[in-house]
Amino acid sequence: MQENDCSALQEAIGAARQSGGPIAIEGGGTRKFYGREIVGKPLSLSDYHGIVEYNPTELVVTVKGGTTVDSLSQILQDNRQMLGFEPPNCLPDSTIGGSIALGLSGSARPYRGNVQDFVLGVRLLTGDGRNMRFGGQVIKNVAGFDISRLVVGSLGCLGIVLEVSLKVIPMPECEWTLSLEIPDVDQAISKFNALSGKPYPITASAWCDGVASIRLSGSRAGVKSAAQVIGGSISEDDPFWNQVNTHAHPFFEGGQKLLKVLQKPSAPVIASDKPVLVDWGGALRWYREEADEADLRQGLSEQGGWLERFCSADRSQEVFPALHPATMRIKQRLKDVFDPDRILNPGRMYNGL
Repeated sequence: MQENDCSALQEAIGAARQSGGPIAIEGGGTRKFYGREIVGKPLSLSDYHGIVEYNPTELVVTVKGGTTVDSLSQILQDNRQMLGFEPPNCLPDSTIGGSIALGLSGSARPYRGNVQDFVLGVRLLTGDGRNMRFGGQVIKNVAGFDISRLVVGSLGCLGIVLEVSLKVIPMPECEWTLSLEIPDVDQAISKFNALSGKPYPITASAWCDGVASIRLSGSRAGVKSAAQVIGGSISEDDPFWNQVNTHAHPFFEGGQKLLKVLQKPSAPVIASDKPVLVDWGGALRWYREEADEADLRQGLSEQGGWLERFCSADRSQEVFPALHPATMRIKQRLKDVFDPDRILNPGRMYNGL
């Protein structure tokens, strides 16, 4: 496949429509465990890569879907810029198209925004072979923006992400991680909530194994001033955040079943006697197989929030939270419009999608 030619992808779509055989869209193949069971013939975007347009002064970059996160990050770093949503980059082959399709954000999510907040536009190859563009390449352009947002987290069920235009942000002058010994997880969450209302340059906060980690990013003077008030030991270039975002942290070792729980950041931690890693200032809680799923669901029914079977679960069943019937009908109609033959990643998100 030529780097700037998507004809091979279009041919694969056409062949699948004729045969009725489903297609399993792959970026770098690093997140095959995510979602329900994969069905269909693999179709890789790894050869469809490259920078389409990059305007550092405009803080906008447009890339092909098969471009790796690593290669794009390096180009941005050369201009002292970065991806604000910190895409979890599990392996060197992780792609931007895959990051958009999965819709996963790193530890900065509560402070800088999620993936959708950085997507300005997409070019999509639909299940009926249409090459469609939504949104634009400027921050103020909102034409078709809602469709661009719908593609985020759609797991390829609506189309193949050929290109995506992203807002980028400047790299901070200074970045420190503060480590505070807080044995109780709920006390740590209370600390995060108390700090959230303060004018401190916090860009991440997490807790694991009795240690609360708080990342400060900004001017050196601002970071130093905040660190003096918050306290704790200081480290620069702390690998902790990359380890958490890529699931290379010891908490995630062993290929265990992982349950992802999202709640209000002020909510008490359910099953706090079980191993848990808290991120997003308290809003995201990771549980391993030691936690009983039924107990977590009972706690969520009382406190609010939702649970996702992130990996190593029974993928023949639903792994994402159940949708309201009206929401499911909307998703079904979108699938009818973008993939009427149901050939793109069928059932990867929900049964029937």
